[in-house]
Amino acid sequence: MPDIDLDRVVSDLQAEVTAKRRNGDYPEGLEAQLDSSFESFMQAIGRHEVDTVRLHGDVARAADAASQVRAEFGRTSRIPGGSAAHAAIGRVVQRHTRPLADATHTAAIAMVDALRETARLFEANRSADERQFHDVLAAVFDRLAVLDHLVELVHDLEDRVEALETGSTAAR
Repeated sequence: MPDIDLDRVVSDLQAEVTAKRRNGDYPEGLEAQLDSSFESFMQAIGRHEVDTVRLHGDVARAADAASQVRAEFGRTSRIPGGSAAHAAIGRVVQRHTRPLADATHTAAIAMVDALRETARLFEANRSADERQFHDVLAAVFDRLAVLDHLVELVHDLEDRVEALETGSTAAR
């Protein structure tokens, strides 16, 4: 979905409203009504943005940490006979610590999965917010188009009334 230059959209709308107000096309109180409608739209979709870039980085670090929980430790040594001692001690220690390491690894993987799902949900909410914002913006433009059409109709009616009044005055 392309990014919208919100500042440009707002400044274009403000310029158009200013021109129409100056021409007398917009009735008194219209801006207050539109502001009120826009505020209610924004309250429905407004929320503070979540920094998902940081969240994705945190998920990647958590996944890396989870993979390290089961890492094997070295059993080599530069000391003669040290490798055999390291291997024997490693097997004894591993026999006692493996269940804890397995449980920690399983918990870490579950947390990473939960973080990934959280990030996915944040992204989905952001997409939904963008769709709602586009809908709100379209509704504002639709209202402005209706108002422009009504202004044209009123001008046309005023011209007709003036023509009728001029015609009846000329007939006298």
